[in-house]
Amino acid sequence: MKSTLIMAIGLALVFVGCQPKVQNLNVKQEHSEVSSEDCDIQIDRSVFSAADETINKSCMVLNGKIEKLVNDLKDSLRADATELFQTFADKPDERPDWKYELMVDDSVFMATDQFVSVRLRVYTFTGGAHGMTTYHSFNYDVKNQKFLTNKEILNYANAAQINTLLKANFKNPDGCFTMEPTLDLAGAINFNATSVYFLYGQYVLGAYACGSAEVVVPRVALKGDLLIK
Repeated sequence: MKSTLIMAIGLALVFVGCQPKVQNLNVKQEHSEVSSEDCDIQIDRSVFSAADETINKSCMVLNGKIEKLVNDLKDSLRADATELFQTFADKPDERPDWKYELMVDDSVFMATDQFVSVRLRVYTFTGGAHGMTTYHSFNYDVKNQKFLTNKEILNYANAAQINTLLKANFKNPDGCFTMEPTLDLAGAINFNATSVYFLYGQYVLGAYACGSAEVVVPRVALKGDLLIK
């Protein structure tokens, strides 16, 4: 009996030792800013890398995807600014005294050799009473070089149960938000080792003044409705 117990413990230790160890990626912050007569642009974003060549190549795919989004945002803003302000070329006294603005930063929720989950916050001002903030999430399977959709992260077939969890974890102490969060309304979904984060942008759950809302649901509460492991 004693020898059997010792053998079982030994096998368990071997099994644990054979489990692949999760490695954190290197995360470098890159900053750039450009100012012109027509617009101001400021970018702060994370760049991922690894010592392992295969993992690093996968990181380059992710970095490239994020960089393309940022470049597209910059090009679009510049084009819109040029188009608008060119209309005042012959009447400089009527030219608006404001500039177009673009500010991008990010939040990294997870960065390992298994998954990267990062959210970009994009603020733009193109005139009017105020600017607008939007969000873009990137959830990436590093080893398979695959960008995960929300439906590959969560079981949308059981949206009703997930909506119950969202409502239970929703914090609205001032009562500013007038709608309840649901899975379909979430604008950006991210995750780390313990929780899943659901982001609702401006105007989605309430007035502009309420800003954005985030609901954090523990992974254990989602149980089988969380499809990633």
